[in-house]
Amino acid sequence: MYHHLFLDLDGTLMDFREAERRAFALMAEQLRIPVDDASPEIYARCNLACWKEFEQGLLTIEELSLKRFTLFQAQSGLHFDPRSASAAYEDHLSRQAILYPETLPLLTLLRDEGYRLHLASNGISRVQRGRLEASNLERFFDHIFISTEIGVPKPDSGFFERMLRTTGADKRECVMIGDSLSSDIQGALDVQLDCIWLNTENRETTLEPTYTITSLSELHPLLDSIKL
Repeated sequence: MYHHLFLDLDGTLMDFREAERRAFALMAEQLRIPVDDASPEIYARCNLACWKEFEQGLLTIEELSLKRFTLFQAQSGLHFDPRSASAAYEDHLSRQAILYPETLPLLTLLRDEGYRLHLASNGISRVQRGRLEASNLERFFDHIFISTEIGVPKPDSGFFERMLRTTGADKRECVMIGDSLSSDIQGALDVQLDCIWLNTENRETTLEPTYTITSLSELHPLLDSIKL
């Protein structure tokens, strides 16, 4: 039976794709960058590629912040200052707190049932803290772990070891819950921590999560069944 739930933020509790789209549009409007309909998807691919490099320890967070816009500039052919774009984008993103419909009812139910909730997020501290404050999610969590505050990202074992050490929890009573195979699931498996993969897009994997769910609404019934 699990008592400590480590929950990912983006793609699990918050709709990052929509937040990214809105922040990108606001940044482009602010800086008067003449983007077109294809631009958000080009940027999203550049951003994802940079986060993968960050997870692998190939980029610092400062390098990531700039590189995603230099890549976007090269691939889009648009002319702008990548540093200004990065600063404006992160400022707008820090206010994009778009929750999935299931998030608040689920977190309320889990807390009411006595689960200890901890947030485990790869992200830029001021951006994630801003979004948590805007959404009022902080109140649900005993601890908030953000990669730039810890100094290492998921899936680095140091991230997971820090969470276990800080909470003082028995690993057998803990489970990592998230949508990312490369950061949430791989990281948990590397430290022999049980994990629940949120697979909303019917993806395939050679990894072996402890459990798999296809929507956030399946999490509470799954946890209930594990109690039996």
